[in-house]
Amino acid sequence: MKKKDSELFKPLVDTSEKYLRDYCDGKQEDDNRAKIALRVLSLYRQILKIEKEREQIKSEWQKLVTGVAELKKVSARRPKKKQGKGFKKIKSKCS
Repeated sequence: MKKKDSELFKPLVDTSEKYLRDYCDGKQEDDNRAKIALRVLSLYRQILKIEKEREQIKSEWQKLVTGVAELKKVSARRPKKKQGKGFKKIKSKCS
């Protein structure tokens, strides 16, 4: 099964969160590394947002496909009125 992007990023996110906690507590002092950790977390939030939107779009698409299939079933059940071959149009002759 294909892994989601958020699952692939999770180890990096965990490391970034740990580093930022240590940075805020004064245990780490590398500003550049803290900026990168913040960027990782920001990107992770964007990935989660996009995955949520994908799920919503997929759900809407499935509803649409189901609705179209129902319409096809309903229209297939209705007998269409056809003109019989025995009926001919009679033109009136008016003088």
